[in-house]
Amino acid sequence: VSNLCLRTDRIKMIKILALLILATATIITLGGDPADSWLAYTRAQGHGKRLTLMTANWTVPSYPSIKFGGNAPGWWFGIEPVPADNLIQPILAYGYTGDVYSIFNGYFQWDNEYWWHSDTQTVKPGDLISAYVKYLPKEDAYEMYIASQQTGWSIKNKIQVESGKTYTDGYFVVEHQPNLCAQYPASGAITFENIHIEWEGQEQTPKWEAQKYQDACDCTPVVVDPHTVKFTWSP
Repeated sequence: VSNLCLRTDRIKMIKILALLILATATIITLGGDPADSWLAYTRAQGHGKRLTLMTANWTVPSYPSIKFGGNAPGWWFGIEPVPADNLIQPILAYGYTGDVYSIFNGYFQWDNEYWWHSDTQTVKPGDLISAYVKYLPKEDAYEMYIASQQTGWSIKNKIQVESGKTYTDGYFVVEHQPNLCAQYPASGAITFENIHIEWEGQEQTPKWEAQKYQDACDCTPVVVDPHTVKFTWSP
């Protein structure tokens, strides 16, 4: 009997240790958006439906009062699966390529912290930026596009969908906290307009959730209407 009890106790201990190892591994591998670098964001959920098209326009804001050392802030939209661990994102950033604004396409995977971006193009305050992310069903890939109306420059890139991923949710984000608020654009706002989203190839009215996250400079998301999202901050 004692040997039987001893074996039973050992089996219980092995099961407990296995659960602890699994729990630890889960904690270690957990990662995803929203990232700690996000000041504020809005999200429209697809509730399991594949997001097949997302488009928007936005205008490059004024230069910051302090042009250096601002941690390369970015203003972008993107799409992600659930959980949010693979990000496809057309980007407007300041300070990414020097003391200028630049536009480019980006892709980030949380599981291995893989980061890729396209060629970049310098843009100036007042330039109108247009972008889209479009699903290509025959290739099981997404096409990203971003362009400047004033310069005429544009770029397209394809991102293959990782096995098992279905992109369902759309985001608008302000990212990278500055060291000083004067390192953010002096105009104190940016607006994404003409927002258009399709799920499963059908245009639908997005329902945006607005969230302050790891705030700096009172960065605030404002849903003006389903097709217009604005962010304000104190420069």
